[in-house]
Amino acid sequence: MGIIPRGAKWFISFYEIERAKEVIQAIRLYPDMFDDLVVEEIIIQEDPGFEHQELFLTASPILIKRPKENGATEFLYDHPDCGKLMEETLRTKMKIAGLPDDDTLHIEFDLSYAKKKKKLVWYGNISSKTSVCPVIIQGKNATKQFAWNVGLGNSTGIGFGSIY
Repeated sequence: MGIIPRGAKWFISFYEIERAKEVIQAIRLYPDMFDDLVVEEIIIQEDPGFEHQELFLTASPILIKRPKENGATEFLYDHPDCGKLMEETLRTKMKIAGLPDDDTLHIEFDLSYAKKKKKLVWYGNISSKTSVCPVIIQGKNATKQFAWNVGLGNSTGIGFGSIY
């Protein structure tokens, strides 16, 4: 078994509690992960309060895409519609989850961040142009908690758009 000098931490989040329970049960039954990593501890964290927080860092790259006639087009942090598209996607997910719309919601990349970058990410045989840049989210606490749990942008179910 390989040794990771200081161990490793990994987090996943869910809006639907039942899904979280299923994943936790599966990890408990099969704690061997990948590259010889074994889960030794699971910590369940309650949703933090975000009343006074607007700046969120990215734990994984954010993918924003919309279909065009010639295929999917990806929008990066420097595109003027990025914030609007992230808001649109989050509002759609909130509606599906049965949450009320947040008319105070506003999302944008923090373009003052010196280390922002574009990153090509491969998932299977598909490459995606993504953004690694903090985001500013203005809105109600419940909306920020939802974003924290489900992520921002597209393909959050496979790990894109995780924020903290």
